[in-house]
Amino acid sequence: MQTNRKKVYDFPHKAIRYGISKLVQESGRTDYLDPNDVLQLFELGKEVFRMLKIHARDEEGVSLRHLEEKDPQASLKDKEEHKYLEEKIEELESLLDRIKEEGALAQTLSEEFYTKLIRFQTDYFSHMTREEEETQVRLHLYFSDPELDDHQKEIMSSLGGDEFKIWAKYLIPNVPTPIKNRFEEMLKAYS
Repeated sequence: MQTNRKKVYDFPHKAIRYGISKLVQESGRTDYLDPNDVLQLFELGKEVFRMLKIHARDEEGVSLRHLEEKDPQASLKDKEEHKYLEEKIEELESLLDRIKEEGALAQTLSEEFYTKLIRFQTDYFSHMTREEEETQVRLHLYFSDPELDDHQKEIMSSLGGDEFKIWAKYLIPNVPTPIKNRFEEMLKAYS
C-alpha cells in the first residue's frame, strides 16, 4: 500500500479507538453504588455505541457500497464482522440498561459488562486493523484520492448535527492542532 494515499479510516478509527478506550476506562473506575457515576457511564456508553452504529451505517452505505460496484465480493468480510459487532453492541447496551435500572444488581452486572466490554474492544480494534490493512488496499486499488474525497463528502453531508458533534467530541482530542481547528470551525456550523 502506498503510504502517501488518502487513508479513509484514519479519522473515524482514531475517534472510535478513543471512545471505546474511554468507555473501558470509565467502566473500570465507576462507583456502581453511586447513581450519578452510573448515569455518567450510561450516557458515555450510549454515545460511544451510537458513534459505532453511525460508522457502520456510513461505511456500508458509502465506502462499501462503492467498493461492491467494482468488486461485489470485496465487502463480504467487512459486513460479516459488522453484523457480529452489532450483536455485541446490542448485548452491551442491554447490560448497560440493566445496570442503570437495577441499582441493587449494578455491582454484579458491572463485572459482566466490564469483561464483555474488554472482549468487545479487542474484537473491534482487530476489525479496524483489518480494515486499515485490507479494505483500505482495495479502496486504493479501485478509487483515486479525489474519488475517495467524494466518498468522504458523501458521508459528511449525511451526518446530522448531533452525529457530527459526537464525531468531533471523540476525534478532536486525537488530531494535530490544525486539523482540530478545522473541525472546531465545522462544528460551529452545527451549533
